[in-house]
Amino acid sequence: MEKADVAYRFAVNGETTHELAKFVFDKCPTFLDTVPDEIRAELRAGFILRKQEITEPVHYKMVEGKFIPVTDTTVEGLTVMTPVVAMSWSQHEFGQLKRTDPALYAIAGSMRDKVSTYVSDKMKALTAAVKVLANEGKVRQRSVNKTFVEALEAVFDSFDKRVKTAKDRGDPNANPVKYRMARDAFWKTFNT
Repeated sequence: MEKADVAYRFAVNGETTHELAKFVFDKCPTFLDTVPDEIRAELRAGFILRKQEITEPVHYKMVEGKFIPVTDTTVEGLTVMTPVVAMSWSQHEFGQLKRTDPALYAIAGSMRDKVSTYVSDKMKALTAAVKVLANEGKVRQRSVNKTFVEALEAVFDSFDKRVKTAKDRGDPNANPVKYRMARDAFWKTFNT
């Protein structure tokens, strides 16, 4: 693959992402604040469908009460797990499998975790693309850089809180009294 071809395809992909984000934002102007359940369900269904297309089915054979993955798919009595199969149970039905069929629960749960991560990642990417679209044309104000002393004060303030939290959690190295003494010694040296 040539570099120019990669760049061209990357640019096209970005334009497609922009168009899809615009479509979603036009259909749901509140997307960045709240997504209605029916829109969220439609997006989720689309993401699951794509995950189904890019995921090879996993074939399992029951051996001593556990499902073992197999590569020979001609064996009879195999259980096939795909994203669509794994997500076909409602949350309640899936939870019941833990009690009624723990082996199936295990392989479905593994696939459900992968699908959920995929859906979450795609939703985050879509949200980021909609954010870019929503902020088009807005002038971004850059915050003023802190002075060195302001930055030091912010760091010490954060460590004032952190040493107390660490001590409360039982960290043997967190000693608020010694920390304050070290901080005061730093400022005394720094300010002379």
